[in-house]
Amino acid sequence: MPIFEVLGLHFGILTTEAKDTFHYWLEILRNLFHASLLEQVEKHDSDYAIAIELLTEFNLIVESMEQQ
Repeated sequence: MPIFEVLGLHFGILTTEAKDTFHYWLEILRNLFHASLLEQVEKHDSDYAIAIELLTEFNLIVESMEQQ
């Protein structure tokens, strides 16, 4: 996948290391956040504060380019 090549170049790591790191963090984020996080945050202010605290500790790169 080209995105991992770009991430690898950006961070100076191999494409496979970029992919492994992405999937490592993806699993952690899936365990932390429910699929309906936006609905949950809207209902509970304390969840919003926790989400903001967690997300401000890391740099988040969002890839939104569609691929075939």
